[in-house]
Amino acid sequence: MRKLSFYPRLAARSIRSNRQFYLPYLLTVTGACAAMYILYALYFDPGFDRLAEGTANGQVYTQMFMSIGITLVTIFCFVFLIYTNSFLMKRRQKELGLYSVLGLSKRNIAGIMVYESLYIGVAGIALGLALGILLHKLMTLLLHSLMRLPAAFGFEVQLHAVVNTAVFFALMIALTLLFNLIRVGRLRPVELLRGGEAGEKEPRVNWLVVIIGVVSLGIGYGIAVMVTDSMWAIALYFIAVFFVIIGTYCLFTSLSILALKALKKNKRYYYRSKHFITVSGMLYRMKRNGVGLANICIIATMVMVMVSGTLSMYLGAGEMVDLSAPADIVMQARHYYSYTEGEDEEQRVPMDTEKLNAYALSRYSELGCEPTGGYQVEYLRTSANILANGESSERVLPTTYIVTADAYAALSGEEAPQLAPGEMLLYSNNDFFAEGYEKGFRFRLWNEDEAAPAEYSREYRAVGGCENIMNSLVRAQAGITVGEEAMNILVVDSSDTLQEIGLGTRNGIHYWEGRYDFAQLSGSEQLDLVERVGEEPYDFGAAGCGYVGFFMTDARASVESDIYGLTGGFLFLGVFLGLVFMMAAVLIIYYKQVSEGYEDQRRFSIMRKVGLSEREARRSVRSQILTVFYLPLIVAAVHIAFDFRLIVLLLTLFSLYNVKLTALCTLGTLAVFCLIYAVVYALTARAYYRIVRADPEEART
Repeated sequence: MRKLSFYPRLAARSIRSNRQFYLPYLLTVTGACAAMYILYALYFDPGFDRLAEGTANGQVYTQMFMSIGITLVTIFCFVFLIYTNSFLMKRRQKELGLYSVLGLSKRNIAGIMVYESLYIGVAGIALGLALGILLHKLMTLLLHSLMRLPAAFGFEVQLHAVVNTAVFFALMIALTLLFNLIRVGRLRPVELLRGGEAGEKEPRVNWLVVIIGVVSLGIGYGIAVMVTDSMWAIALYFIAVFFVIIGTYCLFTSLSILALKALKKNKRYYYRSKHFITVSGMLYRMKRNGVGLANICIIATMVMVMVSGTLSMYLGAGEMVDLSAPADIVMQARHYYSYTEGEDEEQRVPMDTEKLNAYALSRYSELGCEPTGGYQVEYLRTSANILANGESSERVLPTTYIVTADAYAALSGEEAPQLAPGEMLLYSNNDFFAEGYEKGFRFRLWNEDEAAPAEYSREYRAVGGCENIMNSLVRAQAGITVGEEAMNILVVDSSDTLQEIGLGTRNGIHYWEGRYDFAQLSGSEQLDLVERVGEEPYDFGAAGCGYVGFFMTDARASVESDIYGLTGGFLFLGVFLGLVFMMAAVLIIYYKQVSEGYEDQRRFSIMRKVGLSEREARRSVRSQILTVFYLPLIVAAVHIAFDFRLIVLLLTLFSLYNVKLTALCTLGTLAVFCLIYAVVYALTARAYYRIVRADPEEART
């Protein structure tokens, strides 16, 4: 019986004696386990199934976001638990070596480690599941609030979430135990005894790594600076992230050594008490220390990017709704001019937008619901060839939006321009066209595959600019993103001219939107009205509206549900994962500070014995901690500064163009993160100094 209780008692004693290392590790397992349970519980929550009848996207978005979160947390926990376990093993090498010297075999040591892992696993999983179950309801209410879904009532423990979480973390604890057993099995007792005191030789500068780091950072930053199109931004974003991560590791493991050696060569700087201790201490550990600093930097960047990006989306959701649904109900019709000679003659009949508007109003009137306000927007999206100022060379005019004067007034908030037939206002991000009206620009448009038909050979003249319409039209209705090349807007006098251009180019889409406000209707009543209007099929031909190739009606309430469901889910996931990653960063910092404190303990003790004052020791410690502690934060801030442009471009894919809001969210997130970082610094610096100040002989006892 005594033999059976030997391993459990010795394992429990070992955990108690190393509680300053095991307690943070246990708390991390508990927090990660709680986070995993919450994500699984939200994914399997039947409450979202019950919401599917009225707000189906709530269920779809929730399961999508939770599946992303589960995947990321799974990968993170796999890497992080193994990584932090290495800190524990390094600190415990001397203890395990002492066990071996006292007569315990490697099999006995393995038995102790099995029970240690069992204690940590059972306690961490049990506490994590309990914490997750307690927080699940709060997280559900928070998620519903952010997504603007009805509040969920009731309390249920998700059995699937319990099983999945417990099995995953049990496997992770078993995997770390296996790694530990393999490590102990390969080492000799003398190596274990000396493991805690193993020093580092002064590292050499690896110029290949330096070059790789500089090139990698240059590529990553270059992509961030040079990309001007949102679609290219999403395609190249993760490539840029990959190169920045490679560059960050190279920066901290090689460039930092190069910088420290340069400081060492500066005798006026190096031969001062605080600088001498700081530089020499960092230099001899930088090869190993650099990896930890790079990890902190990358995690800090991830946290701030996720939180600032998702916060920008959520706070800008109102603007996104206004752009996507500028009225309570929006009706959109399209006529396609891209036809061939063999197609039905009916498709060549242009839309009559006035009759479309009258037809829509009559449908609402039949249902006893008159709009309280509204307006129409009409434009043509086309691409064509251009013959400018009688030049013989042809120039391509792709991605062109042709807008009527009335639509320009509605979108820009200005008075409708007075234009004669053949006159236009012009906006272009191409210098050739942007300067056109200053040079008396005259041109003709035609299909790039055919000669210009005689009946559509009218010559047009640009008489002014129309910059104020760009945001309202291009971003909201046409889907053009910031920075797209060769984008042009033309404003013409009437719908007849717009149709004339469409018929002449035989290439393009004629858009019409009827935007109607119903102040007397609530959001649910708007949805009901759209459904009732759509119950009877539209007969555009009988109403004399011309050929309509596409028709759609949408309510602002539906758009709000979609956008807030999307942005709210993104914000929840961003903050949730940010907290998980922040917890990891705090633990890495803590272990790093404590481990280095024990490594520096003997060195500072010797220096005090040879005359280093307490004040000088404190100043030296403070200088070293500040240098190591805030370097990752400074580099992370630089990463975010370069990443900001890409984030702005990516947010345009969600119709968010408020750069000022994104900048404020980024700066606010950075400020809050710095505040939290400073608190962590104060706590860990105190622990580091307490260890360094202690006498190593007393600490050993």
